[in-house]
Amino acid sequence: MDYYSRLGVNKQASPDEIKKAYKKLAMQHHPDRGGNQQTFQEINEAYDTLKDPVKRQQYDQPQPQFNQHPNGFEDIFANMFGARRQAKNADVKVRITISLEEVMTGKDVIASYNLRNGQQTDASIRIHPGVHDGEVIRYRGLGDNTFYQLPRGDLLVQVRVLAHRRFTRDGPHLYTNIDVNIFDLILGTEMIIDKLTRGPINVKIPKGTDPGTVLSIAGYGFPDMQRGRPGNLYVKIKAKTPKINDERIIEKVKILNDEINSST
Repeated sequence: MDYYSRLGVNKQASPDEIKKAYKKLAMQHHPDRGGNQQTFQEINEAYDTLKDPVKRQQYDQPQPQFNQHPNGFEDIFANMFGARRQAKNADVKVRITISLEEVMTGKDVIASYNLRNGQQTDASIRIHPGVHDGEVIRYRGLGDNTFYQLPRGDLLVQVRVLAHRRFTRDGPHLYTNIDVNIFDLILGTEMIIDKLTRGPINVKIPKGTDPGTVLSIAGYGFPDMQRGRPGNLYVKIKAKTPKINDERIIEKVKILNDEINSST
């Protein structure tokens, strides 16, 4: 494979031109966007070599002695484990923090990390929608490449999800609370609340709703890859008592309360 042709640049391309070409192709051919996994790995392999001045020089002026024993490292691993197996370079682990909103939509990230030789590298990855806090996602072929004779290792990304001030999560489901005036609980009403993403939603509060009632709204939770459908949004009703200072109104409330108690 010609690394320059793979990135669509010439041999005199500057580091900035190589990086720009890589980012464009990585986004275009990312598997999560419908791209081909093999093509995506080839793009990353080409960029990993050409962005490093030393590796690029070795690639432009290859030394024959580096390829005299292509299977030597595989033989060592085979002897260690008592059986012949496919060896590869080490995996690299990184941590990425995202918001709860980004869990809902997914997120494209340029991950920057160091290889074992201390070299910093970049990789274009996508965090899939519905990812869980603490989940580790494996991106094959984006890890360490110290030993040229072996396949490249994998990139392991642990995702941390920030807490949200209004919403909490339980699996594919989303939870929130709303304050409702006690008179609206008695009479019934409709309220507009903000969803986690995608704008507002109307919530109908039935007449006679008790405080602590949880309303279920289907389809407004998180994407669930296993079930193939999103979870639900659960809205817990909290009673809000109005502050009344007008004695005339207080007297009317007392009369109304007496009438209610006598009729129930």
